[in-house]
Amino acid sequence: MEYDEVDLYSGLAALHWSAYDEPAWDHDFYKAIVQQAGGLALDVACGAGRLLRRYLAAGLAVEGVDSSADMLAVCRRKAEADGLAPTLYCQPMQALNLPKRYDCIYVPCGSWTCVTGRENALEALRRFHEHLRPGGVLAFNVYYGDWGDFDYNSPDQARAYPTEWAPHVVKELGGQRRLVIDRRLTGVDPVQQLSREERRYRLMEGETLLQEEVHAGQNHWYFAAEVVMMLGMAGFTEIEVTGDYTGEPFGPQHTGTIVFVCRKTPG
Repeated sequence: MEYDEVDLYSGLAALHWSAYDEPAWDHDFYKAIVQQAGGLALDVACGAGRLLRRYLAAGLAVEGVDSSADMLAVCRRKAEADGLAPTLYCQPMQALNLPKRYDCIYVPCGSWTCVTGRENALEALRRFHEHLRPGGVLAFNVYYGDWGDFDYNSPDQARAYPTEWAPHVVKELGGQRRLVIDRRLTGVDPVQQLSREERRYRLMEGETLLQEEVHAGQNHWYFAAEVVMMLGMAGFTEIEVTGDYTGEPFGPQHTGTIVFVCRKTPG
């Protein structure tokens, strides 16, 4: 099945993601990367601008790109409410074709892994390389162990898809309104390292259902060595692989996130 990469970030799904507005775990890390690089930065898969808007407010030069027009509309609306006027582009990262070149590109929240197919994911890395100035820095993360319910230690365990709907998260929207999200897996492919899912979004006013939507998506999982190889194929050098935003070399002590920071060759 071919997935529309934008679907999981459209409609009520965009309302869901826009509700994640805290600086959170990666704010300081990517901010330091942008500051150290200097010049102009690009926030890829910027979504509702969770990081972008804060960096702009701090005086940093950052532009944003996302494949979801719905998410960009939220970003623009929130930015304008804060007196900001961000430069935003609507493009998928594997087809990135912007008029500028950047000193830093960062891709937060594991969004690179949402690109369907390794060739497209590799093309995204190549596009990042192309859009960086010489000496420019690319930083992004992938989530370690993000492979649905597949257990490589028990490959014969029975699995039935789709799984049952399970509560995922409830986002309070103010007053009596809230967004109730349930999630289920629709397939896991351990060879292609791909998990597929559906999320059911119910917009509630008290106990009254106002609107319901189901959106589908997929996510690749990657191991550190293969990402390093792909980065090399895309032209990057000086590749650092660390864990959990600690700056420590990635190892078995890290359980959440693999972070990659690499550079385009100067000159």
